[in-house]
Amino acid sequence: MSNLLPSKIITATDIYRYFQCPHWSYYERFATSDEKKYLRRSLSEGEKQRMEHGLLHELDVVHALFGDGFTEVYWKNITTEQAFDQTLSFMKQGVDRIYQGVLFHGNWIGRPDILERRKGDSLFGPWYYAPVDVKSSRGLEKYQKMQLLFYSFLLERIQGRFPAHPEIINIDKERISFAVDDMIEEFTRVINDLEKISSGIKPDPVLRKNCFDTSPWGKACQQYAESKNDIALLYNVDVTKLRLLRDLGLKTVHDIAEMDPQTFDGAAKGLRLHGLETMKRQAQSLQSGVVIIREPVIFSRPVLEIHFDIESDPPNDFDYLYGLLLRKNGKDQYLPFVAESKEKEGEMWDAFLSWLETLPEDYVVYHYSVYELTRLAVLEKRYGGNTALEHFRSSMVDLKELISSSCTFPLYFYGLKYIAKFLSFHWRGDVQGGGQSVDVFEEFTRTGDRSLLESIIIYNEDDVRATAHLKDWLMKYGMEVNSYSIPYPWVGNR
Repeated sequence: MSNLLPSKIITATDIYRYFQCPHWSYYERFATSDEKKYLRRSLSEGEKQRMEHGLLHELDVVHALFGDGFTEVYWKNITTEQAFDQTLSFMKQGVDRIYQGVLFHGNWIGRPDILERRKGDSLFGPWYYAPVDVKSSRGLEKYQKMQLLFYSFLLERIQGRFPAHPEIINIDKERISFAVDDMIEEFTRVINDLEKISSGIKPDPVLRKNCFDTSPWGKACQQYAESKNDIALLYNVDVTKLRLLRDLGLKTVHDIAEMDPQTFDGAAKGLRLHGLETMKRQAQSLQSGVVIIREPVIFSRPVLEIHFDIESDPPNDFDYLYGLLLRKNGKDQYLPFVAESKEKEGEMWDAFLSWLETLPEDYVVYHYSVYELTRLAVLEKRYGGNTALEHFRSSMVDLKELISSSCTFPLYFYGLKYIAKFLSFHWRGDVQGGGQSVDVFEEFTRTGDRSLLESIIIYNEDDVRATAHLKDWLMKYGMEVNSYSIPYPWVGNR
């Protein structure tokens, strides 16, 4: 390794970064000093603390499951080569479990949470090792599968046997595996892309929300895509379709705006007429700034209108605030349900269920995206439900789904913050996003400073008022097929 440039090394962290933002690993290696200074976002204290918490969670799980039945590699104060030699020595000895072992071959370096001994022949004898990662999630995400495959291929090179059943241990201390063969083709493509990145080849533009929310390089990704007027600027066109379109010579927003969708219908797998027509409208909207109402939006008029939003701490699988805006007889009332610690989540849920039983039969619940429905299902499974919850859920209307099927905006993303701000809604407080809400809540749990909790409640209230603002906008401007050009009639008319 001493002869390898740091930029040439590929790690499992690169795989995680690739799935969040394909340029993350590139910019970490090759960004100019100006790009680092002006385009790189600093990680928040909350993000740093969550990373540290992940390591503590991992060690707690290992102790809880295995007691002292593991051998640890203390890799932090030694070189990678020394840590690998130590790991290799333990593997040759056949110890049951190796915690924090280091795998090294060529320009690949891996550090699985656990290397677990299993029966079967390898270069070491009648045993081999398989990787097991400890995660705070419940399911197995794609990047986690890819990381496990990365460790498995490293192990194949080191022990002469591919471990066919890598696993994670999830937050419930359950073991989850996956069908390795189904992922090999995509894994090979991802590794090839990372090899190109490590040699200094910059990937084609990609622009997704995670470039901003997770990666620190969102501004750089946006600037890169805008400099080329690249098709990556189009909303809801995934990486696979970007690759297919470029192969067909459609590389810019202008190309898509001018294309004949029928010409390219079926030209590649996944490119069909409806999707191509949607891309063309999106490209035309971006070029001209026009807002297109392509399908009228129709709303019922219930006795009670509810706007609903949940604040969650995803790393800890915990909901700490349900916010509801109640509209009846022309009056608005904001109602929050709060859990001030993870231990009080169940109490909050019970209070919410009891409140649902007080609602009239005739109401509609508006929310933005599927997240609220997903979390209600999780909490019902965790704490139980009732018939009032079933009625509440059956009354839910996803405004994002309505927007996506009916409207075209000149925006890169259709998240609530992007659309509501475009429609002249403004968040009042210092907390301006979900990630910041998590940071502030975690600071509240550490300090007990109730002004922090109040700032989250204000943020959540603005979230549900934003959904109400969007719904009102749709009722005023989206009830018939139309288009709106600059200057927009709603600007300054909040």
